[in-house]
Amino acid sequence: MPTRVDDVPPGISLLPDNILQVLRIQLLQCVQKMADGLEEQQQALSILLVKFFIILCRNLSNVEEIGTCSYINHVITMTTLYIQQLKSKKKEKEMADQSSLEEFVIHALAFCESLYDPYRNWRHRISGRILSSVEKSRQKFKPASLTVEFVPFFYQCFQESEHLKESLKCCLLHLFGAILAGGQRNALQAISPATMEVLMRVLADCDSWEDGDPKEVGRKVELTLKCLTEVVHILLTTSSDQRQVETSAILENYFKLLNSDHSALPHQRRSRQWENRFISLQIKMLNTITAMLDCTDRPVLQAIFLNSNCFEHLIRLLQNCKVLQGQLDCLAISTIQALTAVMNKSPAAKEVFKERIGYSHMFEVLKSLGQPPLELLKELMNMAVEGDHTSVGMLGISNVHPLLLLIQWLPELQSHDLQIFISDWLKRICCINRQSRTTCVNANMGIRIIETLDSHSSLHRTCAENLIAIHGSLGSQSVSAEEIRRLLRLLRVDETEFIHPYTIPVTRAILTMARKLSLESALQYFNLSHSMAGISVPPIQKWPGSAFSFSAWFCLDQDQLTPGIASKGGKRKQLYR
Repeated sequence: MPTRVDDVPPGISLLPDNILQVLRIQLLQCVQKMADGLEEQQQALSILLVKFFIILCRNLSNVEEIGTCSYINHVITMTTLYIQQLKSKKKEKEMADQSSLEEFVIHALAFCESLYDPYRNWRHRISGRILSSVEKSRQKFKPASLTVEFVPFFYQCFQESEHLKESLKCCLLHLFGAILAGGQRNALQAISPATMEVLMRVLADCDSWEDGDPKEVGRKVELTLKCLTEVVHILLTTSSDQRQVETSAILENYFKLLNSDHSALPHQRRSRQWENRFISLQIKMLNTITAMLDCTDRPVLQAIFLNSNCFEHLIRLLQNCKVLQGQLDCLAISTIQALTAVMNKSPAAKEVFKERIGYSHMFEVLKSLGQPPLELLKELMNMAVEGDHTSVGMLGISNVHPLLLLIQWLPELQSHDLQIFISDWLKRICCINRQSRTTCVNANMGIRIIETLDSHSSLHRTCAENLIAIHGSLGSQSVSAEEIRRLLRLLRVDETEFIHPYTIPVTRAILTMARKLSLESALQYFNLSHSMAGISVPPIQKWPGSAFSFSAWFCLDQDQLTPGIASKGGKRKQLYR
C-alpha cells in the first residue's frame, strides 16, 4: 500500500485474492453489531476499513468496481445510524466524547466523495479553480453509479438538523456538490424534490443561527447556494424527460425565501443580530442569482427568471427592506446587480422590466432608502453599459434608462463630490461617439437634463456645466425647438443687472449645436435603425393644383457595429419611392 499521500495505490487485480470479500464481511459484521453498540476496538476497525477504501479510490481505475460492490450501502447504513446517535445525544445534552462517531462520519462522507467525484471537480470549483474543456476531456474514468440509498440518506440526515454539528452539515453538502460535479447521470438522480427541499430548508433554517458558530453557519449557507447554482446549470443542459425537478419550481421557492416576511416571526426571534444575519443571507442569495446567470445558456435561463416574476420579487425586496436595520446599502447594491444580470444583453428582458416595473418606480424605491452610496451609483452605471463602468470607450450604452435615472437623481445628492463624479462620467459616456449621442437623443435625454437644471440651486456649478455640455453635444446631433426654448428660459433672472451663472455654458452649448463641420451636423433626423423603420407619406390619388416636395439628407453608413454583426457585414438601408 502507498506510504505517501501522493502515491497511487495498486489496482484491485494486484491485491491479494479475496481481500475485498474479507473486507466486506468485516464491514457487514460492524453493521450488524451497531444495534447493540460497537466496542471501541470495533469502532476503530470500521474507521480503518473506510480509510482503506478511500486510499483504494485514489487509483481511479478502482472507483467503478468498488462502487458496484455493497460497501457503499453498508457505509451509508452505518453513517445514518451514527448521525442519528449524534443528534440524539446532543438533543439529550449528553456530554460524552463523540469524536469517534464524528470521525467515522467524516471519513465515510469523504469515501462517498471519492466514489462519485473521483477527479475532485467540486473541490476545485469551491477553491475557485475552473477546469478547462481540455482538462475535462482527459477525465476518462467515470464515477461510480449513485446508490439509490443516497437521496433517503441525505434527506434523513437533515431531519432535526439543529441537533447536528454545522461542520458535519457542511460535509454532507460537500458530498451533494461532489455528486453534482462528478457526472450528469448521478446528478440528475440526486436532484429530486426531496433534496431540493433539504437545500431550501438549510437556507431557511435560522433557528440555530443564534447558537451556531457564525463562520460555520456562513460556510454552510455558501455551500448550499453553490449547490443550487450547480443544480440550475445542470438542469439547463437536460431535457424535460430527464428532470425530476423543474428550474422554475426551484426559483419559485428561492424567491419565496428571499422575500420572507420576517415581521411575522415572534418578537423574541427578531433580534438585531438575527435581523442582520437574515439580511446577510438575502445578500448572498442575490449574489447567487448573478452567479446562476453566468452560464452558456443565459438566454434560456433569463426567460425562466422572467416567467418567475423575478423583477417583481427583487423590487419588492427593496421596498420591504426599509423596515430592516443595517446593511441596506449592500442589499440595494446586490439587488441592482441581480437586476442587471437578468437584463444583460436581453432586449426582451429590458422591455419586460419597463412594462412591469418601470424605471420611475425603481427610482422612487431607491430614493426611499436614503442617500445612495457611491457603490450603488456605480452599479447603475454598470447596468447602463452592461459591464465595468470604467471601460468607457470599450463599452457603449446598452441600457440608456439608468443614465436618465442618474441625471434625475443628481439634485437629490447631498454630496457635491458625487454630483461631479456622476456628471463627469455621464459626459464621457454620452458624448463619446455618434452612436452614444443618438441613443441619448432617442431617449429624450435633453429634456431630462433641462428638468434637472431647473433645480440648479441644488447642483454644484461643475455638475451643472457638465450637464449643459452634454446637452450641447446631444444638440449637435439633434435638437428640437422646444428644447432650445426651455434651455434659454433657464437664463431668465429677476434682476436685470444680474447675470445667470449658466449664461456662458449655455452659450457655448448653443454654439456647439450650431457648428457645422461634417455630415454629423444635422439638427433633425429620422432614426431608421430599426428593421421595420421607414418614412410613410399618404398616397396621392390625384394631383391637386399645387404639389409638395420632401427633401432630406440620408446617412447610410454605420461606424459602430455591435460585436458579432461586424463579422457578418453591416446592413444597408434601402430607400423606395
